[in-house]
Amino acid sequence: MKSILVVEDEEAISLVLAAYLKKAGFRVTRTADGNEAVRLFEAGDFSLVLLDIMLPGMDGWELLKLIREKSACPVIMLTARDRIQDRL
Repeated sequence: MKSILVVEDEEAISLVLAAYLKKAGFRVTRTADGNEAVRLFEAGDFSLVLLDIMLPGMDGWELLKLIREKSACPVIMLTARDRIQDRL
């Protein structure tokens, strides 16, 4: 079974994502903190990371940089920001 790391500080969003992913047959690990996400990523074997940009501890951009230094794991960035620069 493939594992997905969901890094999202909005509890409602995190729960909905996890529910849909579990229903689709994925194993899901959730965290709301960037620093905790680093620890989980390094300890796990994830097929995908769903990563919020605005996080406590370490923001999503910093976390993405650390992931890229160690892995080619696919990462999908999530954001509530609405500026074109943020979405691109």
